[in-house]
Amino acid sequence: MSASAQRRVSADMEVKTLYGGKVTTVTSKVFCTSTGQMVQVFQSPSPYYTITNPNGEFKLYVPSTNEVYSERKEDFSDRDDLLYLFLSGRSDDMGLGLYGYKLSSTSKEEGGLLKRTYLPISPGKGVSKVELVLENYLPIYLAYYDSAGSVVSRTYLSSYSRFSNLMLPLRVTSVQYMAKKDSSLVRTVYSNVRIDGNDPMFDFKVPADAKPVKSSKAGKK
Repeated sequence: MSASAQRRVSADMEVKTLYGGKVTTVTSKVFCTSTGQMVQVFQSPSPYYTITNPNGEFKLYVPSTNEVYSERKEDFSDRDDLLYLFLSGRSDDMGLGLYGYKLSSTSKEEGGLLKRTYLPISPGKGVSKVELVLENYLPIYLAYYDSAGSVVSRTYLSSYSRFSNLMLPLRVTSVQYMAKKDSSLVRTVYSNVRIDGNDPMFDFKVPADAKPVKSSKAGKK
C-alpha cells in the first residue's frame, strides 16, 4: 500500500512559539483523513474542537456551551497541513503545486541531497522562488525568498519515523523573518502517532442543535 492510500492518521501535537521573547505552548490531539477533514481537540483553557478541510471551511465548537462558530475562506484551508500533505501523497512538493508554483530546476547537492527550485506561475505573490531540499526523497528543508532575494521563512523537517507504509517527520521547526530584524520560531512535535485507527473523532460532526455564534471566542473561558 502506498502512502497516498493511507486513509487516517491521528497524533498528539505540541506547538511551541517563540516571539518577542515570550514562549507560548499549545497542545492538542489531531485526527486527519485522506479526504482532508481534520479535527483538532484542545483542552485549554477549556475543551473545544476545530474542524477544517481543503475547501477552507472552518468550524470551532465549544461543547460546554454547545456553541459553534463557522467561517469559510482560503486562509482556513488545511491543504498545506503537514499531516494532510503526507497522508495525501503530496510531500514530494510539500503542496507547492497546489498553491501556484512550478518546478524550475533540480540539482544534486553534497551528501546525496536533492534540491528543487520552484517559481510562482503568476507574478505578484511577493515570493521570487521556493527551495525544497530532500534526503532519500523525503523533504527536510523548505525556504521562501522574497522579490529582493532574501529568505523570509525557513522550515526544517526532522525525526522521521515509519508508521506502516507512511513516513512522517515528528519534529518541524519553522522560522519566519519579520520586519525590523525580528523573527518568530515555531516548533511542532508529534507523538503517539496512529495510522488507520477507528477513533470516532475522525468522523466528528458538530451537533445539529449547536447554537451559531459570530465570535470565534464565544463560549471559551
